[in-house]
Amino acid sequence: MVVIDPLVTETSTFWQNHGESNDVDPASIQTEVFRLPSTCFAEEDGSIANSGRWLQWHWKGQDAPGEARNDGEILAGIYHHLRELYQAEGGKGVEPLMKMSWNYKQPHEPQSDEVAKENNGYALEDLYDANGVLIAKKGQLLSSFAHLRDDGTTASSCWIYTGSWTEQGNQMANRDNSDPSGLGNTLGWAWAWPLNRRVLYNRASADINGKPWDPKRMLIQWNGSKWTGNDIPDFGNAAPGTPTGPFIMQPEGMGRLFAINKMAEGPFPEHYEPIETPLGTNPLHPNVVSNPVVRLYEQDALRMGKKEQFPYVGTTYRLTEHFHTWTKHALLNAIAQPEQFVEISETLAAAKGINNGDRVTVSSKRGFIRAVAVVTRRLKPLNVNGQQVETVGIPIHWGFEGVARKGYIANTLTPNVGDANSQTPEYKAFLVNIEKA
Repeated sequence: MVVIDPLVTETSTFWQNHGESNDVDPASIQTEVFRLPSTCFAEEDGSIANSGRWLQWHWKGQDAPGEARNDGEILAGIYHHLRELYQAEGGKGVEPLMKMSWNYKQPHEPQSDEVAKENNGYALEDLYDANGVLIAKKGQLLSSFAHLRDDGTTASSCWIYTGSWTEQGNQMANRDNSDPSGLGNTLGWAWAWPLNRRVLYNRASADINGKPWDPKRMLIQWNGSKWTGNDIPDFGNAAPGTPTGPFIMQPEGMGRLFAINKMAEGPFPEHYEPIETPLGTNPLHPNVVSNPVVRLYEQDALRMGKKEQFPYVGTTYRLTEHFHTWTKHALLNAIAQPEQFVEISETLAAAKGINNGDRVTVSSKRGFIRAVAVVTRRLKPLNVNGQQVETVGIPIHWGFEGVARKGYIANTLTPNVGDANSQTPEYKAFLVNIEKA
């Protein structure tokens, strides 16, 4: 196994015995692990994406320690070595590797700006529009994915990023946070894919004549000659009254209340209970309790718990003081939240005789963890289908690595069930028990 990471993770040291929290026999594990130390975000230039589709450029703060290398340098080394091996020994399927474009100034250490420009795309020949007007000279960066072509005259490694780094410069580095509309559309801050549009399908915010449904919250409107407003129009140049519908990525141009062929379990939204349900039934349709087309392998199906043995709902989540699992290596974060804990309601604590600060064991069909109990009013019992359902909240940030106190891996408890469409694991609702340790 090859691991590229700036910090030591449990993934790379799973073969080590760490007592009860990872009680394994290293001698019986035949996996050989190569850990390639890489850089963290503060040790390299590059972009960070968020759920708002923003690409925000950040700048290197300091050099990486020791022999750590950034991902680009590591992958470049592998790339060049593979080319040398294939050139010397030959092999099948070699053509894509040997013909790959790799025209970097430093071939063994591609720079972030060069990679970002490749994402954006550029012209391989002079480009002209349908009227013969020059839109980009050979070698120039493109400003719109509309300029991309499939005839070999353009190149882009990610079409939705076209426009992020143009001849006008790095749009991801924009830092104007003004918001004249008051809608949160800071068009001058960073860059959003595609084409800096902040609200997708914003044509639907206006009626058939191009007038905003809500003038006080106008996104775009038709001014008689073009679409304009507080966002980049997600519509092209079609005037009101043309056959083009507002949902331009759908063949019919309309929004959909159901999926035609995109969902594994059928076209309509449906409620299914988790595979490990505390109810034992589905209140909406008892004959089909859980999603029948989830990803669940036979071996994992044998490790599903029942409410008689595991009567409470477990759910995993993050804390403000930590970021996933890497900040347990950061001293300030480890001081702010040094020790693994779980949260339970006052009613569950009373029923189990657990006091705030007691050490507890949380178990599922798959294993157990030990942690400190935090009794809190933030969690309340729920009345679901006539049953009282208690929840055990399980932050995910601990393990047996880092400078925080050693803990257990929260996913020891979670089931290996994948959502039928996205394969997202079912970590938000599963069955556990809790007892004083």
